[in-house]
Amino acid sequence: MSSFPEKPISSMARAAEIGQILVRHGAKNLAGAFGFIPSTSPVIDTREFRPAAVVAFLRDIGPVGIKLGQLLATRSDLFAENWITAFSTLHDQVSPVPFAHIEPVLASSWGEDWRNDFVQFDEQPLASASIAQTYSAKLRDGSDVIVKVRRPGTAARMEADVRLLVRLAGIAEARSPDIARYRPAEFLRTFGRNLAWEMDLAAESRACERIGAYLDTIGVKTPAIHWELTGLRVNVQERLYGRPASSLANSSGDPQVARFAKSYADAVLRMIILNGEFHGDPHPGNVFLIGEQDVGFIDFGSVGTLTKARRGEIVRLVLAIAGEETSGVADVLLAWAGEPKVDRAALALDLDQLIGEFKGAVLSGIEFSQIFSRVFDLLRDFQLVLPPDLAILLRTLLTAEGFVRSLAPEYNIAQETRPIMMELLSERFSLGSARSGLKKIRRQLLGLSASLPGILANASSIAKSGYLPVQLDPISVERLAASHHRDQSAKGPVAAALIVASALLVDQSWLLAGASLAVAGLVLLWRW
Repeated sequence: MSSFPEKPISSMARAAEIGQILVRHGAKNLAGAFGFIPSTSPVIDTREFRPAAVVAFLRDIGPVGIKLGQLLATRSDLFAENWITAFSTLHDQVSPVPFAHIEPVLASSWGEDWRNDFVQFDEQPLASASIAQTYSAKLRDGSDVIVKVRRPGTAARMEADVRLLVRLAGIAEARSPDIARYRPAEFLRTFGRNLAWEMDLAAESRACERIGAYLDTIGVKTPAIHWELTGLRVNVQERLYGRPASSLANSSGDPQVARFAKSYADAVLRMIILNGEFHGDPHPGNVFLIGEQDVGFIDFGSVGTLTKARRGEIVRLVLAIAGEETSGVADVLLAWAGEPKVDRAALALDLDQLIGEFKGAVLSGIEFSQIFSRVFDLLRDFQLVLPPDLAILLRTLLTAEGFVRSLAPEYNIAQETRPIMMELLSERFSLGSARSGLKKIRRQLLGLSASLPGILANASSIAKSGYLPVQLDPISVERLAASHHRDQSAKGPVAAALIVASALLVDQSWLLAGASLAVAGLVLLWRW
């Protein structure tokens, strides 16, 4: 399928528009600090960031600003409740583009005779969002389909806006340590990659098939893709018939709807915990009740991915909370935040309190959204920032829990999550997993064996000469000195290294081996 590239947007022209929007909303100092208007001070005054003004600014930017605000509405690890409430007012609902503007996109993708592939094509859109519009149609073989078409000009405008916002974030980081702590440029780059994914309608279709293959194993339906008509700017997929979940808002208490809600929650949790790739925006508009209680998902434009390592970290976090291991919880959170300098004693105190809240309940089941909500409060208090890839996870959890509780208030997510966690733990500690771990250790040992001749040659040289060459790295010395102030002493690793050295030298020189062992003893006894 062919597709014509969209004309790029001038960065300078768009920057001028952004500057005007800032000035219009009273952020003249900020506009000056960014260089949009003349200014005598490059300092960024964060007091200009007021919820109402920032939301108005994002709304005026357009689709990128609205989508960014929607994502920020899920970041309770970064923003207080008044900010979250303000961001939540941003909705991705736009007036539809006339079909006269959409038709050239179809013609460039399918050819001028594109109508020959359909016996019916409704030119009134079913839905209209900032990236694409959807239409109902019927193929010549009688299949009812949904045609999703990217709005013309969308890609160029969004790409220009993301580039500009990343550049502004870099300036903000350089001029404000308070802002730099939150790594906005990294966050916006991840946001831009996810947005580019949403604009690629073929990528959305591939995600639908991949995740759909997993969901099919648990009885959840997703639309089939008509690949002969699908490309970068258009995709064609099976139309799922059923009751939109958004129409079930007043059905709380209905046993059938309650069973559907539980099946939906189970599907979301299994996608996240077991599959690792999941629907990133499972709001009621993207979910259907099919038949009596079957669940159907559509619109895989937003997809979340958790690597095996990240899922392992989440498991470690939950198990550390369950085992009341404060240091283990702190290790995961600080690793997520990039190992910043924090008051670890104060963090440990707050973590002890958090663990106390979940003591007893965690072992019988895990309420993920509640745990994450408390953890994010703590992160915000200590100005720790989550990796951007966890933002979609948070949005998915909050969306799913809110929807399920609206239909089945008695739903116990902790109880329902328990068997899923048991499956994950079974996978982690299975024989196959153990074999995989042993293979990894074997590869590492083989790598070490390849280096062993060199190590032994160096040891022999030291033994023959009687001298032990030592090279000190200034940075390493500083880190070693700083370890005096940490809870975990460096004495153990240093002593262990000296003991290993003595073992290597014992066959060559009893004198050097004894000296190395003696130094190891002094290290262990020395009060650092």
